[in-house]
Amino acid sequence: MARVLLVDDVYTARSMVERVLSRVGGYEVRSVGSGAEAVAVALATPPDVIILDISMAGMDGPTTLRELRARGVTCPIVAYTARSERRPGEFVAQGFDAYISKNGNLGDLLTRVREIVGTDSAG
Repeated sequence: MARVLLVDDVYTARSMVERVLSRVGGYEVRSVGSGAEAVAVALATPPDVIILDISMAGMDGPTTLRELRARGVTCPIVAYTARSERRPGEFVAQGFDAYISKNGNLGDLLTRVREIVGTDSAG
């Protein structure tokens, strides 16, 4: 079963996405509310993919991304944000492997995670 680390400082958003990824997608999901927690969890139990909110208090998404990479985390890291003023290419230019809009359908998120991790969550 593929492991997903979900990082979002808004509990309700995190809870909703976690339910979709675990119940519908069949993924093992660990969710945390800060960049610092994400770094600790990713180092302790390396995930297959990290879905990382961009706008968070404290350590924001881009800073968390840099810290994860500096500490040797190599799995795909996906920018997950409601900030529509940015173009998706800007996130890839920052080092993210992909971009997913929070304003989109959760089915789109699930599809994108399947593309990144592989077509079958049981793999």
